[in-house]
Formats: sequence, structure tokens, C-alpha cells
Amino acid sequence: MGIGKITEFNVRSGNWNSYVERVEMYFKVNSIKEELWLPTLIAAMGDEAYELLSNLTSPVKPSEKTFSTVTKVMKDHLQPKPSFMAERYRFRQRRQQAGESITLYISELKRLARYCYKYK
Repeated sequence: MGIGKITEFNVRSGNWNSYVERVEMYFKVNSIKEELWLPTLIAAMGDEAYELLSNLTSPVKPSEKTFSTVTKVMKDHLQPKPSFMAERYRFRQRRQQAGESITLYISELKRLARYCYKYK
């Protein structure tokens, strides 16, 4: 019996990078062989995510790709590289909300700060 479970990916509100990281941890903790990573991901990702993946890899079937290729294709579509200028603006505009705890506010600032730097 495996430890944990892989939930379906929510295309509309999910974070693809976080999803892939959790899937990879699932593979690691359950000692899943690398050749089974792609079939497991495809089986677990859900109908909507699979349809999107099929459209992005067309005319080639997703099952004919590699795990790293599939995750990169989805990442490029769902989470394009953010504009560091726009992210800096969002960071600077963030104010503590009424009733928001300081720990929650700091956590939100850290989340916003992730993309404030220009990566090479």
C-alpha cells in the first residue's frame, strides 16, 4: 500500500510547479521506478489536465513523451515566466489587510517576493 496519494490537478487554480514537486515526492517515498513516472502522472492528473496536455503535445500523444518533457510543456503553458517588473509592482502594492495577522501578512510578502528578481 502506497504512502499518500496523487490528487487531480486543477487547471484553473492549481500551481503546476507545486503539483509536480508533490508528485515527485510521492514517487520518491513510494520507490516508484522512473519508467513509471509518466504513466502514473497521466493516470492521476485528471481529465481536464490530460486534455490540455494532449492539445499542447499534438500531434504526438503525451504517452510518447518523457516525464521531463511533459512537465516542462505544462509549466511553460500554465506558468509562463513572470515579468519581474510586474511582480515587483505587486509586491510593493501589497498592504496588510484589516484583521490579517502579521504572520499571514509576512507569509504573503514572501510569496510575492519569489519573482521579484530577474533570473538569468
